[in-house]
Amino acid sequence: MPFGQSMERMQDRDNIQYYSTEKDMEKIQIIDNYRELPIGDYQDILALCKDESLEELDRQVKILSILTKVDEGTLLNLPIQDFKCLTNRMGFLEKELPTKVSRLADSYRIGKFELIPVTDMRKVITAQYIDFQSFHQAGFEDHFVEILSCLLVPKGKKYNQDYDIIEVQDAIRRNLNVHDAASLYAFFIFSCRESIKDMLTFSLQETQKIKDKEKREKIQGQIKDQIRLLVTSGVGSPM
Repeated sequence: MPFGQSMERMQDRDNIQYYSTEKDMEKIQIIDNYRELPIGDYQDILALCKDESLEELDRQVKILSILTKVDEGTLLNLPIQDFKCLTNRMGFLEKELPTKVSRLADSYRIGKFELIPVTDMRKVITAQYIDFQSFHQAGFEDHFVEILSCLLVPKGKKYNQDYDIIEVQDAIRRNLNVHDAASLYAFFIFSCRESIKDMLTFSLQETQKIKDKEKREKIQGQIKDQIRLLVTSGVGSPM
């Protein structure tokens, strides 16, 4: 996500495009891109998409209600052509989230917090990495906010020390847009991968000290396979 410039846009909704009915009697704001969509709303939309009990029309109405902040009854009372125009603006939800690493902002103003992104894996503490791994393994989509709270720490603080991480998660849920959130995640994954690759490369060099040729070549082959797997993985590739 070109990170960092869009917090003001999240708070100043004047830049969001408007859709007017044919009679031009009311205007409905609609979010139609990931740069404007808060991560919390995105998670609510994902939950609706997974809800097999919903009819497709009901799903569309509920998603539109999230994107427009208009109640479902009002949406159902729109002329059908107007409703179709609005649903056409939902097409961006079918696009994949960013997986390429772009330049991060130095800090993010999210709610009342100034949050600093993790950019140096050497400064990640063990508890922070364990929490990230736990949330990631529990399900990326269901725990996206918690994962992000591992990657964004209030300025001047150490991870989960001397601040309320639940408040930070709530601020992220309400204010951080999906585009920036996905880019933060991709950057961290890329950084992890590069750190592991560096360790594997060092280990490969160290195998030269193994005198047993068969054992040395076996270990070298295993390490090279791991490096190759890291290099060919798509998430977190640099732009």
